[in-house]
Amino acid sequence: MSNTPKPRQGRQRVREKRSLLPFYLLLGLGGIVGLTFVFIQALQAPVAPPSASIPIRPVINAAVGQTSEGYWYKGDPNAPVKVIEFADFECPACRQLELDLANANFDAEYIESGKVQWIYRELPLRGIHEMAQYTAEVSRCAGDQGVYWPVHMALYDSQLQWTNIKNSQPLILDAAVKAGANLGMLEDCMDAQTHTAAINASYDSARSLGLDQTPTIFINDDRINSTGNFYSDLKVAIDAKLGVTP
Repeated sequence: MSNTPKPRQGRQRVREKRSLLPFYLLLGLGGIVGLTFVFIQALQAPVAPPSASIPIRPVINAAVGQTSEGYWYKGDPNAPVKVIEFADFECPACRQLELDLANANFDAEYIESGKVQWIYRELPLRGIHEMAQYTAEVSRCAGDQGVYWPVHMALYDSQLQWTNIKNSQPLILDAAVKAGANLGMLEDCMDAQTHTAAINASYDSARSLGLDQTPTIFINDDRINSTGNFYSDLKVAIDAKLGVTP
């Protein structure tokens, strides 16, 4: 008897909940649409191209050019000491040697003074270094623009930034551009595979000599057997050829 109003109140609450259900559904749908819009906008937003960080290197104040075989050199061709380096732009030990040479101001002491001619020969270890061939060709393409050695150094300076990552080509090209190369000309040169055959020939030539590791260095046709510190062993061997006592 006194319990008859209770079912009426329960039915009223149910009706109220049902009347709010469309509102909550619309609210949830609106939130989903909004999040979807934000997600799509994020996907469509322009992504900044990767940028390489390289130090500014001093200009080489010495003769630069290519040997009769097409290998790039720096230093007087008539210098008493001729250094030939077989190397790979993705080789960590090659990078370390390059940094040691720069930190010791090697170019000023030996190259610009006329004591040493340095010849670089490409030995891209393609089996273990994915970008070895590509970077070797980039350096040659830069040489066509007259900036071989600046780009050569930039590729080693930025090696840790582009090695072992996916889609590293933009970083490599960015380093080359920052060193003075023209991007459009680089891309045209690479697309045309202008220097692919030359790099392949350099590799084949090195392998015909029995070389399979980088860096491998010859000084006046004598191979250096490094004990682990390439720069130290190199300097000792060069000074010995020059008749300089320790």
